[in-house]
Amino acid sequence: MKSIDFSRSDRLGDLIKSEISLILKNDVKDPRLHGLTIVSVELSKDIRRALIYFSSFNSFNEANKEDVLRGIEKAKGFIRTLLSKRLKIKRVPELVFKQDTSELFL
Repeated sequence: MKSIDFSRSDRLGDLIKSEISLILKNDVKDPRLHGLTIVSVELSKDIRRALIYFSSFNSFNEANKEDVLRGIEKAKGFIRTLLSKRLKIKRVPELVFKQDTSELFL
C-alpha cells in the first residue's frame, strides 16, 4: 500500500540515507570517514541528484574538514556502486555531499 503522506523521492531519500550510513560504517575503509553521520538526503524531483548532508561533529575522528571532504570525494564512486547493487531502482542518482553546518550554531 502506497503512503499518501510522502512522495517517492522522500521515501527513496530515506532509503538512500540508511544505505549510505551502513556503507560508511561497514564497507568504506578510509579512516578519514570513520564516524561520519548522514544527517539528511534531499532528492531532486526527477531523482537524478541527491544532496547528502553529513556531520562529523559527533565523530571521534581527528581529521579536519578538508581531509573529510577529500575522503568523501574519493569514496563517492565506491558508495554509488554499492548503492546500485543494493537498491532496486533503474538509475542511482548523482551523489553530492555537503557538510551540515547546523552544528556550528550550537
